[in-house]
This record gives sequence, C-alpha cells and structure tokens, in this order.
Amino acid sequence: MFWKKDEPVAVHGVLFYGLLSKKQRAILKEIEKVTAPEEWNGLKGVYCLGSVKVQGRDVLGVYYGQFPKQTSSKKQALQFEINYKKYTVTECPIVFVDTMKNKKAHQFAFIVLHELGHHVDRTQNQSVLREGNKQQELFANTYAIERFLQMEGMESKQLHNIPYLQEAIQEYQQSHYPFCPPLTLRVE
Repeated sequence: MFWKKDEPVAVHGVLFYGLLSKKQRAILKEIEKVTAPEEWNGLKGVYCLGSVKVQGRDVLGVYYGQFPKQTSSKKQALQFEINYKKYTVTECPIVFVDTMKNKKAHQFAFIVLHELGHHVDRTQNQSVLREGNKQQELFANTYAIERFLQMEGMESKQLHNIPYLQEAIQEYQQSHYPFCPPLTLRVE
C-alpha cells in the first residue's frame, strides 16, 4: 500500500489531512459524488490518523462536534501529530478517521460517511451528540448506508466492527425496500 503524506485532498471544500493510500484518496472522489455540498457545510476538516482513541478506547473514527462548554476559549485546542507534522485545531466540528484500521477503501468510505452522518444529525436535526447513543449511531449508520450503496460495487462488501450496523441495515431495508430481497451488505 502506497501512502502519500502532507497533500490534503478536498471533498466539497472540506480538507482531508494526514496519511491516505491511493485507494483511500480515490474513494474520496466517489464519496463526493454521493454526498451534497451542504451536508459538509461547517465541517472544519477530516484528520486521517494511524490510530484514533476516545477516552482510551480504540475507535474507527470520531466526530468532534464541539469543545466542552466548561473549556475556556484559550484552552479550546486539540494538538496531535500525523507523520511527524504537528497540528493544532482550534475550531470544531472536525472528524478523525483511523486509516490503519480502515485500510480497505470501502471500510474507510463507510466510516467517513458514518462520521458525516453525525455532522448532518447535529447540524440539520440540531441533535446534541452523546457518545454511544444508540439512536444517533443508528442515524449515522443509516445515513452512511444510503450513500454507501450508491457507490458502485459496494452492495456486497464486508464491513467490520461497526456498532449497531446490522440493526441499521434492517431498519434501512424495512423503510426503503420492504418487499425486496435482503441487502447483501455483509457485517462481521
């Protein structure tokens, strides 16, 4: 896998920073085709890291909608490093994606779409995001499924370690195609 560094890629004007493989970069063009520019409005950036942790737990990706209200404006900054380049982020919302756990382009695409689903939920539905909230995870998964299946060849791909994905697939199937055969999207 060939990794390119320090060359941000944009999807509807939102920059993706960090290490991305050629296939991950290519799939971003497909993501742009199945998403509307307004769905990305306000998102300050997507940071592709080799590892993403939330409260000490490894995660595939995370949507960071806002700094905690009790944080003073002087302390509202996230600092991290990608391939020896230091970043300081002072504005939200942002997304972090683990490019090592999501090496396969289709898994990477689904996670990007899932995190964008959280952004859409927060901005269009005025949802206050809570970590691990089942309804919000189902919304983000259903949002991702709708767009993922518009991408050529994705309907038979296998996705890994995505909480509530099987439920979201069933919900999507029942609401969109109740009389059609089950989706072949596979979950592990």
